[in-house]
This record gives sequence, C-alpha cells and structure tokens, in this order.
Amino acid sequence: MRALSEQQRPRTLTEALRAMPADELAQLLGLRPDLLDPVPEDVAELAARSTTSASISRAVDELNMWLRTVAEALSALPDPASAGDLATMLGVGRPIAAAAVEQLRQRGLLWGEDDQLHLVRPVREAFEPYPGGLAPPSARPMPVDQIDAAVDACGTEARSVLERLLWSPTGAVRYAERPVSIASARSPIERLLSHQLLRPLDSETVILPREVSWRLRAGRFTAEPVATEPPVLNGQLRDADLVDRAAAGAAFAVLHDIELLAHQLETIPHRLLRSGGLATRDVSALARHLGADSDHASFLIECAAAAQLVAPGSTGSLLPTPEYDQWLGRDAASRWRVVAEAWLAADRFFARSSEAGGHTLGQEAYARGAVSLRTTVLRIAEAVEPGTVLDLGQLADAADWHRPRLTHAPLNAEQLVRWTWREGSWLGLAALGAVSSFAKLLLQPGQRMPDELQDLFPTPVKHFVIQTDLTAVAPGPLEHTVAAELRMLADQESRGGAGVYRFTATSLRGAFDQGWSAADVRRWLERHSTTGVPQPLAYLVDDVARRHDSIRVGPAGSYVRLSDQAQAAALLAHPAAAALGLRAVAPGVLVASVDEHELLPLLQELGLAPALENGAGEVIGTPPTRRATGHVAKQQAIPSAAEVADALLAHERRQQVYAESAASPTKQAVGRSSVPRTLARSIE
Repeated sequence: MRALSEQQRPRTLTEALRAMPADELAQLLGLRPDLLDPVPEDVAELAARSTTSASISRAVDELNMWLRTVAEALSALPDPASAGDLATMLGVGRPIAAAAVEQLRQRGLLWGEDDQLHLVRPVREAFEPYPGGLAPPSARPMPVDQIDAAVDACGTEARSVLERLLWSPTGAVRYAERPVSIASARSPIERLLSHQLLRPLDSETVILPREVSWRLRAGRFTAEPVATEPPVLNGQLRDADLVDRAAAGAAFAVLHDIELLAHQLETIPHRLLRSGGLATRDVSALARHLGADSDHASFLIECAAAAQLVAPGSTGSLLPTPEYDQWLGRDAASRWRVVAEAWLAADRFFARSSEAGGHTLGQEAYARGAVSLRTTVLRIAEAVEPGTVLDLGQLADAADWHRPRLTHAPLNAEQLVRWTWREGSWLGLAALGAVSSFAKLLLQPGQRMPDELQDLFPTPVKHFVIQTDLTAVAPGPLEHTVAAELRMLADQESRGGAGVYRFTATSLRGAFDQGWSAADVRRWLERHSTTGVPQPLAYLVDDVARRHDSIRVGPAGSYVRLSDQAQAAALLAHPAAAALGLRAVAPGVLVASVDEHELLPLLQELGLAPALENGAGEVIGTPPTRRATGHVAKQQAIPSAAEVADALLAHERRQQVYAESAASPTKQAVGRSSVPRTLARSIE
C-alpha cells in the first residue's frame, strides 16, 4: 500500500471502503458473496452489513488455517497493531505477515495501513476471551528474569501445572482461600500464586498471566507450527484419456439411472414422510429396481431433487417435474451439467441421508457449510493434472488446511473427503482413482464443454433387437422418447448404456392403460425393432388386449365399477382396502379416498386388468403424465460483484457532488434527483 498522509488515512471501515478502487471493492464482494444478496444501497450499508455477526462468522469460517491464525494473532494484539508486531508474535518475516494482512484486508476483516491495522470488532470477538490461548495483557507484567526465578523456585510439580495451562490459560483448581505468602505456601498451586505465576479469577479458577505463558512458550503463538502454504498434492499419473473415458461412462450411467428413477416414481407412488424425507423401505425398493445399493439410490434421489427434476406432488408423493421433461430433451452433456452443478450447489450433505437415523431428502442432511466445503475439496482436487491418482489422506490434510473451522467435529476432513470423492466418482469427476477433466469443467460455470469431452458420451439409438424369448436388446443407449415408451411396454432388466427389456403380460398392460390398442403396440414395435415382431410376442399382445377393459377406474377420490360382485367382495376384503378408504356405494361400484393412481396397484396385485376412465365414464385414451408442481422457484439473478462495485462507487460520487452543491449557493442546479433511490435500480 502507498503511504497516506494523516489527513488521508481512513478513520472507519466505511471510509476505507469508500477509498477502495472499483476492482478491490469487487474483489471483496466476490470473496464475501453474502453481501450481494440483497444488493446494498450504498457503501455505508455495505460496511454495516459486512460487520454483522452472521456475515463475519461466514467470512472467518472461509479462512484457511494460516489466515485464521493471523486473524487470531491480531485479536491478541492491541488495536491498532502493526504488521511488525504481528510478524514478531507469529515468528515469521514481515513480508509474510504483510501478505497475510493484505488478504484479510481484501476480505474486509481489517482496515488501515500496515502500521495502523484495525481488526473489525466482530472478528476480534470471534476469538475471545483468550485468543491463541493467551490471557489479556497484565496491568503490571512481570519482568522475564523474575518469571525465570519464580519458575525455578516453585519446583517440578508446579511446573507441570503451568504446562497444563500453557495453551488454555484458565483452570478450575482447589486451594485454600487464605492469604498466601512464599513462606506459608504448602501446595504447588499456592506456590504459583505466591510467586504471581498464577492469579486468581474467583474462588475456584486461576489464570496464567500472558507474560508468563509467553515466556514458557518461548515466544510461540501456536503449539505446532502453522504452514503458510497449503499441502502439496502428488500421485502417480494415469492415462488422462483413459480416465476421461471411464468418467464419461460413470456420468452417463447417472443420467440413465435418473431416467429409471423418474419412471419408477411416476409409475408407483412414493409418498414422503411428514418430516419431508422418503421412508427407508421406499429407498430400498428403488435401489432394487435400479440394481444399486441404497447409498447410490439415495444419492440419485437427492441429485434429482437438487436439480428440480423431482419434487413433491399435490398428493405428497415424489414425482417428476415439468423441468424433468425439458431436461430429457437435452443432449447428454447438457443433462450431466445440470445434475453436476445442482450437486455442487446443494446446501446438503447427501451422504448423511443414507446414514443410520437419516432419511433421503430429510432435514438432517442440511448443512450451512456444505457448498463451501464441497467446492473446496473439488478445487483442491482439480488443481492437479487430470489423470493424477490422489491419496485421500493428502486430500483430507489439504481440506483441513483450507477450511479448518468447517472440517472440525461433527464433520471431520476425512469424512468430508470420503463423501465428496465417492459422489464425485459417481458423477464422473473422478474415475479409476484419478481426477478427470470433468472436475475442472464443473468449476468453470458457463464454459462450453470441449468437443473431445462431449464426444465421450455415447450417441443414442432408436432401434433394438426383439428376441423370441420375449426380450428386447438395445445395442446402445436409447433415445429418451424411445426408452420411455419401451419401459411402458417392457420391464428393464439391466442397467447401463445398452439394456435388456422383458415383455410380460403385466408390462404390456402399461401401454393399454395409456390408451394404446393392440394395433398401436404392434406398429410401434415394428417401427423400432430391427428383427420385426416375433410370433410369441404378437400372441401375448393380442391376449393382453382381449383381457383388458373389463374394469374401469376413475377419480372420485377414485371409484371402481365392477361387473363381478365376487371381485368387489374380494377387493373390499383385501387388507389394504381400509388404508385406501375403499367402500361399496352401489352394486358393483366402489369408491376410495385416494386418487386413481394409488388404487391401480392394488387391483393389479389381485390379478385384475382395470382400465382408466374419466368422470363421464369414457375410457381415457392417453392421460396426461403426472408431474409435480411444488418445486422450488428459481431465484432472481444477482448482479455481478463488478457491477455492484461500480454502482456503489458511482452512487458515492453522486452523493459527494450533491453534498458539495448543497453547501455552495452557486451550484443549486444539482439536486437530490441525481441520487438513485436504490442501488439495485441504478444497476438495472
């Protein structure tokens, strides 16, 4: 910083912010994005909001281990302090201390020149009452030679007491409440008190004076040296192209699994618990359908919800959203980016949902620092060359250095890295134990995916092979509309880019439930099958068509009309009938308290073949696909840090012009109308 005259020196944080160039102010806003929402009206409001406890807490939590130590050391020094005093306390060179001071100044955590540093009050309070484990400065500190002589006179037992209080200056002890002199002292505590190496705070607590602690520490502010630079990550190199190909395969598998998940959610109701999460048995059922474990199934549900691809519907069941339909129409690379960016920006730790006592989409997974910690781990990992095999222990050490405050209990760095690395591997950010090129791409929002990465995603196909054993084999990933229609006709038996689908009477009934006829099914199969329609499948289609339509179901909540009274009696006697609110209202007519989509599985379980009809009693041709409407609305875009910084300083200049014109009778032409009502409006 250039030297300023006494008149030019800022006297408050607000004046220091006003004196900042636009690029430095934009840098501050970029480092502390919470100050942008809502947009501050002027610099005074920015200064006030930047010193609130909530904002300071976020900023201090974001400090790395070295900067946090520097801030703590400054809080132990008087105000104002100098960079020289700071360097002496930390035992480092002045240039190193000055560089750290500049980084804190960039974040608005201190202000002033290097010879008059003012730590913002809430930052100082964050480390109180004993920053660095040091007591407040003594009113009459003991000389060094007196301390040394007193320690020697007190003996070994007393020295062990001092060692216990060395890094935490207060302790609860028992001692006789009586005047103690050197001659009358009988215990180690009394000897320390008589030599003034300890001082009483109250009848049960003593404190180690700062000068005694500093002497016994040999001038060390921390028990262990704190690195001024992050740990260096290294590891063996794999072929980067091989890693990227494996990563693309994992990324595409996630997209395919989300499609399977959405299909299952719209086919079978999965009602949310009152707490908002999914029941463990529902997650386990979805995992079996996906051919995955419960942890992976929970991750897929969380990702889909974070990307607003699924959400609670009006009945409380989890359903695909209209955004899901739009997402399906995009290419694979774009769909992956939507999911990966939603994962990165989620204020939840998805892995907590699958732990004991947790529920997928439950409240227990929310964490204020989730986005920052996940992004930190990813930035550390992507800084190495793609294809580098990382040691998770090294990665955890680096995460602990970058975010020491946020990686302490109940979430430690090892657990954070293990969760993030596993989920990143599922998303294709890592593969074969190495970092992929997709990790660097994810941290560059708005940047187009390179062609060489886009080409790694498989090209969808529209045709498949139907075999005589009533299975269809897709030679590659099916185009999403073809895949959705094929799942309506057949059950998918294998996951992956290519898949095997099996036709059964139950699966074919899904097409007839959607209003297809036998001719429609045969035409669709002939259009997409490279081998035509085998005779066994044609017979099965005709047989299902003949048995379909004997029962019709419509909304009432929902109702059931039956031509067979025995079927009605069997339905009413079913154990699930009471839970569905099922009851007879006329011969052959039943009503239920749930909607028709929740009633259909019970009828199908009994081996019946119901058809859906509308309120007029007409068979529904192709009912609209159910979609959730209760998804989270998108937030309004916030102006960039540079835009806000320019507008803030422009507003200050207009304020200054107005103040000068108000003070000068010759400049009355300049009025208050030149000052915008709000900064947000001036940006717009």
